[in-house]
Amino acid sequence: MNATTNRQIQKAGDNASQIQAQTVIQNIGISEERVHDIVGAACDRAIESCLMESRNAVEQRLGSFKDDLYVIVGNQLQLFESLREPSCAATLGAAAGAAARTNSAADHQMLAELLVKRFESPSDRRVATGVTKAIEIVEFLTDEELAGLTVFYAVNGYTPSSGVIGEGIKALAGIYEKLPLDLLPAGTDWMGDLDILDAIRYSSLTSLTPFLDLQFDILKGYTVCGVKADSTEEAEVLEKLEEVGLPTDLLVSHELNPGYKRLSLRYIDRFDNLLYRHDCDASKPGIPLNNVQIEALRSICQLSQDDSRATIIRENLKNEMFKLPVLVKVHDWWNSIPWAPRLTPAGECLASANSRRLNSYLPE
Repeated sequence: MNATTNRQIQKAGDNASQIQAQTVIQNIGISEERVHDIVGAACDRAIESCLMESRNAVEQRLGSFKDDLYVIVGNQLQLFESLREPSCAATLGAAAGAAARTNSAADHQMLAELLVKRFESPSDRRVATGVTKAIEIVEFLTDEELAGLTVFYAVNGYTPSSGVIGEGIKALAGIYEKLPLDLLPAGTDWMGDLDILDAIRYSSLTSLTPFLDLQFDILKGYTVCGVKADSTEEAEVLEKLEEVGLPTDLLVSHELNPGYKRLSLRYIDRFDNLLYRHDCDASKPGIPLNNVQIEALRSICQLSQDDSRATIIRENLKNEMFKLPVLVKVHDWWNSIPWAPRLTPAGECLASANSRRLNSYLPE
């Protein structure tokens, strides 16, 4: 049996269900020509507000910004329907103005990503607040500050979805490999600068949870104790699985806790978005769990929780993660941060935009 969700990496807290549409409805909305007119007009206004001597430079910068925006939006022209909302139109104007002030190609890409985020959630006030502030400050961030912000966000925000521990840890490492780890800042000055820019908040009275402790708590499906092999508890679990029509091979040897078995699941408290297959053929549609099966899994996970083996599991998790140099690098940088920052809405938007800029396959 193969239990799965719909992607290898997802946002922590992501709870989305898969929905398959039976009917495709084509909605004729804003045209590509109209989109170019709207974006062009916003950029023209930014050009008009600059000095004659700087117009050539501004025109080149705005040309770069427009190109990046069209590439990121692609064929999702419906996103520009959000411009019917005046505040979204104002955000487009603000982004064009910011693009005119910077000659950084990375800044132009960031501004385009921020606009897409705003257009995707036109009525979300938190997103509106975050994107508006992010557009104001993007040109003031150093590469090192943005790298720190992005990696901090990624460690807290992205988690593997695979129920197979080795696969999940490799998927997590694959995410970090796409991030600017060579630019990670040292010391604490970067935190002070980001605090001034309203991208983070921090207090010297609060310390950061160590990297491995954080992963131990996040990866509950991997770090759960499980049931002892060949015990009455294992027999009880196998009986429960059979009773509800789930394959017994969902119970697997625990990779981090020798002599124990666990359900091959990433989570021990979220089952609504799970699908399962009786074989490994990914081309076949997964089967959603029914309520009785969900309750059975919940009961098994409760039976599997025991802190008596936590030290062994924690050490084995460390050994498994430290096989991958990229995770060692993130671990060492994370543990060098003396205080516990909190990302503001602007900081979240900046980090999310930069993550997507570096790896477009990441979930929002």
